[in-house]
Amino acid sequence: MKVWILLGALMMASGCSFLYEDVSESGQAEAVIDVTSAETPWEIVPFEAVNESGEEVTEETYEGEWWLAKTIFTRCPTVCMVMTPNMVSLQEEVNDRGLDLQIVSFTVDPEFDDPEQLTEYGESYGADFSNWDFLTGYEPDMIKDLALESFKAQIMELPEQSDIMHPVRFYLISPEGQIVRMYSGESNFELDSSVDDIEYMINEWP
Repeated sequence: MKVWILLGALMMASGCSFLYEDVSESGQAEAVIDVTSAETPWEIVPFEAVNESGEEVTEETYEGEWWLAKTIFTRCPTVCMVMTPNMVSLQEEVNDRGLDLQIVSFTVDPEFDDPEQLTEYGESYGADFSNWDFLTGYEPDMIKDLALESFKAQIMELPEQSDIMHPVRFYLISPEGQIVRMYSGESNFELDSSVDDIEYMINEWP
């Protein structure tokens, strides 16, 4: 009985974030993880979507650009309420430094999150849409496949918790479409070290 009481207390204290542990987390708590040393490069697979303005977006939209990807959904009752404010802080710092970086949020709940819903969501957190796209307009299986193949992470519905398990990392993608870094997006998020690393990668990448 004591074990179950303790487990329940841990669940409440963590906001159920333990449910989001995934392959891409690799059991590591580091704020910045280099994935360029992987035996097989992590690359963004092809996708088709629309952004919060209803504009068509594919992986080719970001060719030649540095971009930072994350997963969200507007009805998220747990980790998104931490991750999205963290990304807003990161965007503000990136923009203050004059770094050329696009931010891309993929909804894991595309059947509910239409462009209007994503616009309201972004506005509610103070996102700057000039360099932040919120993407939808695809089937749930597409984003599951993209997360698994590109981010090495799972997306899974948790109906009993009215939740969807999804990655809690931010993924830095090179102009060639290769994922080169993972940054903690939730409890271990470190603004300065993350932006310092992004600046270094943009300036020093081959």
